[in-house]
Amino acid sequence: MNRRTFLATSVLPLVAAFPTLAQSDEESEIIGLTWPPLELLNPDDKNHKNEQFGYNKPTEDQKKKANLMLQKAPKGPHAIDVAQYFVTTYYESDPESISQWPAPANWNPLIVDFFDATDTKGTTDMIAWCSAFVNWCLRQNGALRSNNASSQSFLKKPFARTTDPKVGDLAVFTCYNLAGQDMGLGHVAFVKTPPADGRVLLLGGNMSSGGHGSIICQETFSVGSFATSRTVGNKRVPCTMRLNAYIQVV
Repeated sequence: MNRRTFLATSVLPLVAAFPTLAQSDEESEIIGLTWPPLELLNPDDKNHKNEQFGYNKPTEDQKKKANLMLQKAPKGPHAIDVAQYFVTTYYESDPESISQWPAPANWNPLIVDFFDATDTKGTTDMIAWCSAFVNWCLRQNGALRSNNASSQSFLKKPFARTTDPKVGDLAVFTCYNLAGQDMGLGHVAFVKTPPADGRVLLLGGNMSSGGHGSIICQETFSVGSFATSRTVGNKRVPCTMRLNAYIQVV
């Protein structure tokens, strides 16, 4: 199954199930693509077992372009300014360069390179990369990072929670099954503006915006629960996602 088929079979049912959230102009839902589990991202893949996840290598020119983008990234003054560079420089003029590439294109080497700031080896762009992006920006700035490709890693020590988030802090969302149990899945992004009226403007990677299902962008999220779905094992399961905590960036 190629990536275009993946997108058609995984995203369209989600839109049909939750049309209000999926079509909202004010709130950005994280579209739940069917990514492989993180533990499969370090495969001894001589037999290309993960070919169905978009395991097509980029060209040398594509690699060089991604490397140049990273070299031009600032180091601050804050980690969120590193993230802002990608939006300011590329979102309008070259959004493809900062987004996931659907088949028959190759995987985007920029997304894979973000995993260099984690202990997980990125091997394709059909993976959950919000935490890798945040970690890369934090590393570029010399700030404390989790070094982990899981968004939920920022909920653990030594990170400190805050009830008064500032611009540049992190917002961590968590998915819960219909029984209210933590699924260990979610999303992490920088706080672009402090929360107000039950919403918060976020800046991060692997978010949906402007017709792109997975891109570096800024979007408004509800801090309350909203419906989505995630892949557990080989099954799509309905769940809710909501803000878990704000995390101080130091």
